[in-house]
Formats: sequence, structure tokens, C-alpha cells
Amino acid sequence: MSDTTATKPDWMKTLETEGYVVVPNVIPEEACKQFQEEALAWLEKFPHGFKRNDRSTWNGWNLPFAAKGGLYNRYAVNHEQFVWAIRTQPGIRRLFEQLWSTDDLISSFDGMNCSFPINEKYGRTDLKITAAWPHIDQDPREVDHFELYQGIAQLGPSGPDDGGLCVLSKSHLLHEEYFRETGGWKEDQDAGVGNNNYRFFKQGKEGDGELDWYKARGCKSIKVEANAGDFILWDSRTIHWNASPVGKETRFSAYVCMCPRTLMSEAELAKKIQLYKDRKGTTHWPCKNVVPVERLAYHDAFPRRPDDSVDPANRDRPFVEPTETPELLKLVGIRA
Repeated sequence: MSDTTATKPDWMKTLETEGYVVVPNVIPEEACKQFQEEALAWLEKFPHGFKRNDRSTWNGWNLPFAAKGGLYNRYAVNHEQFVWAIRTQPGIRRLFEQLWSTDDLISSFDGMNCSFPINEKYGRTDLKITAAWPHIDQDPREVDHFELYQGIAQLGPSGPDDGGLCVLSKSHLLHEEYFRETGGWKEDQDAGVGNNNYRFFKQGKEGDGELDWYKARGCKSIKVEANAGDFILWDSRTIHWNASPVGKETRFSAYVCMCPRTLMSEAELAKKIQLYKDRKGTTHWPCKNVVPVERLAYHDAFPRRPDDSVDPANRDRPFVEPTETPELLKLVGIRA
């Protein structure tokens, strides 16, 4: 993080005070359009029968498995060329270079989001609208310090009805105080993600949960709005969740997080590089939880069909392997 407040860009100041920020025009329009096309083409490559122009196929039987209706983090999608094409965007990398004051960065191997609207007129009717599931992606056992910036590449519109990130503004500033006053970490609200995901609600009881404590101190629930090409950043202590799209637009986004390579030991870095070679996905963290995402407690090991059977179309390599440019290999952690 930069130490000179006077030289910080306005977006960085907003991130520090509000806990999140939308940085406009980071990703070129053509790259957004290409991602949309490739994401839909990726869904159509599976044998389940999804067709973008046939809304009768917009359902769980005709689509591969996704969490929350459209969060894809299986089938090696993490390493599809079209996902890496966003991850290696120069504009995204520059933001994280400014945040961390270094260009020696490594990236998460996170997934992507392609969520169709949930309504009878424009989208799919087999899903219920997702309730709030407020959480943080940081270990509350150690509450006295900042750990990570998270990011979403917005590749389609994200208006008030288009789904996407919701945050509890300024909650990062109360992180330590909340856990000190309320008795600290609660075992039954740990999401089991290598000590780096904590729910502010009890499992199976999604909703506002424990947010009243924060709201009484001025924090506000905000549906983050952004345009295609914008990049959303937030502090990992900021309480957040996602909303379902309920309007006309399909949600298109990719999750991207970067941090200094120096935060990893050489042993952990070797594990990360092997995960890349095996085309395994990880959590939002570039430098922790260096295990395949399917081995984390909150994930099933295999993608499932609506009847809970294992998807026979599961795959462990991408349809289109990533082009191994120097920029990509550097974000993996591989140095010449």
C-alpha cells in the first residue's frame, strides 16, 4: 500500500474510506464483448443442451453446475484462455501494482460468473432469488490488520437489477471492534475455507444475520453498480455478498485478485505452480489456501446435476488451454 496520502489517486482513497470502489474504464470494450461471447460458447460446449438463443434451455439441467446460479469454479474454467485473457489485462494489473507498490505480483486462480436473469419474462424460472449471505474472506481469528484486496472485472452492465456485488460500506473500519465486542470468532459461522471465510449468519439461515451491529454504527448495505469495463475492488474485511440478476441483463464478470509474490514461501509457491500445471482452481486468495478448490470444506469435490448425481461431463482440463505469455507465467509465480 502506498504511504503517501497526497499522491494517492482518488479511487484508492475511496477504497480506504468506504471499503470498496468502482474504477471506471479499466478493461477495453472489445475485451468485454469477447469475454461475453466466449463465456456463452463455453456453456454451449457441454453436452447438457444449453443454447444461448433458446430460453427453455436456461436451467440447471441444460447448464453445467454453478454456485449461486452462475458462479463457475469447476470444470477447469479457471484456466480457460478467455478467463486468463481478463486476468492478464494490463489495466487490472496496474491497479494492483499501485495498491501494493510493486509489480512482482501473483494472481488467484478464481472462476467467472455468467448468471442469467431470474424471472419469467427475460430469464430462467428454475431458481429462487439468492438471499443475502454476508461474509468476509479473511480470518477473523486475527483481526488487527489488513490482509487483501479482492476484485471483480465487470464485463457486462451491473445496474440496480442486474445482480452482482453487494457490500456493507465502511464495515472494514469496524472489523477489529466488532469481533472484540461480540466475543470473537464463532465456530459455527466459519465457512471452512482454510480459515479465510467467515459468515455473519448461521449456516442455512441466510439474510441480514448480524449486520444490525454495523448498521447501528453507520454502515450501509449497497448494491454496487458498474459498467462493462469497470473494475470493482474491496478490502477483504469489508462484509459482502452477491445479488441475483432480476432484470433483463445477464451478469458477466470474472474474479481477479493479486498480491505480492513475496507473501508466499517458496514451498507454498511450488504448490501453487503445480496447481496451475494441473489446471486446478483456488479461492480468491493468491497466496493462501494453496489447495484445489474442490478440497475445501464448503465445496463438493465434484460438480453435480440437479438430482445430486456427479456430472459425467466433469473435466480437469480447459477446452482451450491458456496461451502461456510471460505476463501469464509471472502471475502464476513462474519466473524465467
